[in-house]
Amino acid sequence: MKELETLMKTFGEGLRTLAQGVHAIADKLDSYVDSSKGDTDFGTDPEPAADSDIPPEAAEESAEAVDFQQKPAINATEVVHETILSATKPITMDELSEKTGYGRKKLNNILYRLRKQDKIKNVSKGVYTIK
Repeated sequence: MKELETLMKTFGEGLRTLAQGVHAIADKLDSYVDSSKGDTDFGTDPEPAADSDIPPEAAEESAEAVDFQQKPAINATEVVHETILSATKPITMDELSEKTGYGRKKLNNILYRLRKQDKIKNVSKGVYTIK
């Protein structure tokens, strides 16, 4: 019973400390909001600096040269499926682990999912190929 009381006191002190931290953050946010109430151009694009050393044409060219497109996100299941598809022969768990960098447990879960989706099949224990 004494242990429970000690635990409850420690827990209560922790909550008080957490509440003080939350209050301090709330006070800082309130002061920030109060200080920025006169700021009416919030959310608008900043205007370019007038004394820039880069001519506008060069800035446009450099912006066009950079490709900001990102590759679509690929999940682990797709990575394993693509690895099996690209294999010229049936692939073992060890080869999959080496090529993907995933551990055995993760690979087992992914392979189970791919078998349920009828995308791969077991050739023998621990050896997989496309269906």
